[in-house]
Amino acid sequence: MPTRHLHLTPWRVAVAALATVWVLVLLSLVVSPRIAVLALAAFALAGAAARVASPLRRAFVVRRRVVDVIVLLVFGVVLGYLGLTAALG
Repeated sequence: MPTRHLHLTPWRVAVAALATVWVLVLLSLVVSPRIAVLALAAFALAGAAARVASPLRRAFVVRRRVVDVIVLLVFGVVLGYLGLTAALG
């Protein structure tokens, strides 16, 4: 395997993340938008935790780790706040 591909995200992780987001979209249509938004917030917070815990060479190396963690934390907290306070039906 060429060394330039060693830093890419494994395809299984990318497919699992995409499938999870699609499940959350379906959840919002079938069950409740509030539950889906809160689940997406939890998914973003889990992504921040995974980014902190992942080895530097096995992670997304396009940006700095600190930037990824801060963006995911803010995204998760804002989605959680909106999921708890907004009138989502």
